[in-house]
Amino acid sequence: MRIAVFYNLTFSGAKRTVQEHVKGLKAIGHHVDVYTLDETQDIFNPGIASDNQYKYVYKQTNVNFPFLKRLAADLSDFILLKSLHKQIAKDIDSRKYDIALIHTDRYTQAPFILRFLKTKNVYFCLEPLKIVYEYGLRISDNLSFINKLYEAWNRFMRKKIDRENARAADNSMTISYFGRELMIQSFDLYPKISYLGVDTTLFKNLKIQKKNQILFVGQKLKLNGYEYALEAIKHIPEDIRPELKVLSISKDPKNRLSDNEIVRLYNESLVTLSLSNFDTFGLVALESQACEVPVIAFNVAGYRETMLDGKTGHLVDFSSREIADKISTLIKNSNLRKRMGIVGRDWVIKEWTWKKQIEQLNKALIEIIK
Repeated sequence: MRIAVFYNLTFSGAKRTVQEHVKGLKAIGHHVDVYTLDETQDIFNPGIASDNQYKYVYKQTNVNFPFLKRLAADLSDFILLKSLHKQIAKDIDSRKYDIALIHTDRYTQAPFILRFLKTKNVYFCLEPLKIVYEYGLRISDNLSFINKLYEAWNRFMRKKIDRENARAADNSMTISYFGRELMIQSFDLYPKISYLGVDTTLFKNLKIQKKNQILFVGQKLKLNGYEYALEAIKHIPEDIRPELKVLSISKDPKNRLSDNEIVRLYNESLVTLSLSNFDTFGLVALESQACEVPVIAFNVAGYRETMLDGKTGHLVDFSSREIADKISTLIKNSNLRKRMGIVGRDWVIKEWTWKKQIEQLNKALIEIIK
C-alpha cells in the first residue's frame, strides 16, 4: 500500500504513536510518506522512518497586545490553519495514495485536513478534545466576566471544529473501548479499536536493587489523582512508609528524562501508581507491567483494558485508604510483588507489543481499502 500519514504534535506519547505507526507499517513493506507541521526537535521523529517527509510551516499571528494576542492566535487556528490543511489535502490527493492515516493536530485535536481529503482516509483519534468535555477542566470561576465570556466562545468554537472535523473522516479508529464510548458520546461515531503497544526490549526488568519507593506517574494535578497518592502515603505505617517519587514530563526538553532513565525509575520502584480519572488507554500501566512492577490504578477508563485486576496489580476505588492498604500489602509481601510482576510482563508480551498492534492496524487499513 501507499500510505500518507499526517500529524502535528509536540513531544508526547501521541507523537511516539505516530512514529511507531510509520516505522511499523514501513517494516511490513508499505510505502509511507509523512506530512506534518511539526518543527520541534525531540527523541520522536516519525519522518526519519518514512520514505518521504513533507513539512509545512504554520505560524500563529502574533499581536503584541495582551487580549488581542490571544484572539489573534485563536483566529489563526480557526482560519489560517484551515487554509493550510486544505493545501496539504490537495498535495496528498495529487500523489495518489491508497489511504491516508490522519493523526491529531495539536491546535484543533481533530484536524481540518479531514474535511478536504478526497483520498480514502481514517482518523486515528486518541480522544475528543478534553477541555470542552471534562467537568474537571471547566472554565474557572476566578476569571473576570469578560474572560469567562471569551473562554466560553473559544471553547464553543473548538468543540464545533473538533466535532465537524472528526465527523468528516471516511473512517475512524481509537485506542480503547473507553475511547470508543467517548467518540460515540461526543461525535456519534463508531470507530474501530486500534490499541497502542509497548517496546518490551526497552521496558523490561533490569534486575537492579529496589528502593523503598512508590512511583507516581503524572502531573501533580487533581485530575491525575495526585492528592490521593499523597494521602495514601500518609496512611501507610511509618516503619514501612515509602518515598513517593513523581515522574512528570517536563515542558523543557533539557529537563526530560530519557526512556532508559524512565525504565530505571520503574525498576527501582516497588509499585507504580497511575491514578488519572480519565486515562483513555493506560500506557503507563503497560510500561510498568513490562518492567515487572505491579500497578495500582483507579477502576476506570482504559485501565480496565490494560490491567488484570488482582493479577498484575490492583484496580481500586477512589479511596486513599484502599490505595494505602494495597501498597502496604505489596511492600510486605515480596513474593506477591514478584509473582504479579512476572504475570504482568507475560501479559504485555502476549497482548501488548507494538509488533502485534501494528499487525492489527495493518489488517484494519486493508479492510478499509477493500
